[in-house]
Amino acid sequence: MKKKKSVAKIIKPSQPTDLEYIKLFNDCVIDKDFLGAIDKTIDDQINPNKSKYTDISDLVAGRNPSTTANSFYGFAPGFALNTRPLTMNFSNDPFSFPINKSPFQFKNPFETSINDFIVAGNQIPWYFIACAHYLECSFSFKKHLHNGDPLTNYTVKVPANRPKVGHPPPFTFEESAVDALKLMKFNEISNWNLPTVLRKLEAYNGFGYFKYHQINSPYLWSYSNQYSKGKYVSDGKFDSKAVSKQMGAAVILKRMEERTLISIPRH
Repeated sequence: MKKKKSVAKIIKPSQPTDLEYIKLFNDCVIDKDFLGAIDKTIDDQINPNKSKYTDISDLVAGRNPSTTANSFYGFAPGFALNTRPLTMNFSNDPFSFPINKSPFQFKNPFETSINDFIVAGNQIPWYFIACAHYLECSFSFKKHLHNGDPLTNYTVKVPANRPKVGHPPPFTFEESAVDALKLMKFNEISNWNLPTVLRKLEAYNGFGYFKYHQINSPYLWSYSNQYSKGKYVSDGKFDSKAVSKQMGAAVILKRMEERTLISIPRH
């Protein structure tokens, strides 16, 4: 009696590869009918809050938040703010330039620490946080970055009962955002290249579009040639004819690159 040949089970990929993400982004063409709306979102909501998103990124990385003054005085982003009271005394060392604690607090630019050499790619990009804020909260600073639930209480939707910050509600947007980003272990990522940015944004909503329906996620690609229709209208319910009315995060980033507002490394 002949033995039946075993048939290898084909395992479908659960998410796009790095090269697929790069190609999708490079080939992305934004629908001209939506350019005005995308630009308005960038100009009215994203760019004005860049410093807030940057501060959150710094907090997740365990660094002191940056300030407008920090940029004004020309210090590189790596320099941490100094909380020690210093006086203007140059008698001991001609190359020591302490800066008075008030009104701004800075490190001596000739003092360095390991944090001063953390490259930008090791921190969550501010524009990633901006896109997550749009997709989850519609830019409201009164909602949890985890899932858009109100900051007046713990989260109810998945992930529930967040944030864990050591005090009861209400919560600030910043402390909840830090909790959300650390909960997803984004603070452990060492290279925020383009595939990572897109993959982690898609992970916020899940990879069901790619895995189960073989279409690009509107969460990333809505308002472009990379998406036409198909949408989860509720948890677990997919409508092949529904069209997302929310602009995709990758499309926002694509437009920001076109306007030379950001430059995302491909590898």
